Amino acid sequence: MPKYLLIGLGVMAVLFVSMHYWGKLSNQGKNRVLMLIFGVFFLSIFVLLFLLMN
Repeated sequence: MPKYLLIGLGVMAVLFVSMHYWGKLSNQGKNRVLMLIFGVFFLSIFVLLFLLMN
């Protein structure tokens, strides 16, 4: 149970810090962050499909 509490607090801390610094990023920085998020999401789909096929 404490493990899930720590994970939840960690997620909330990351979200708070990212929201705080999002306005201070340049447009190029924002685009890079969004490309990184979508790239990880796209890659995770193929990893999940690969794991499900085996």
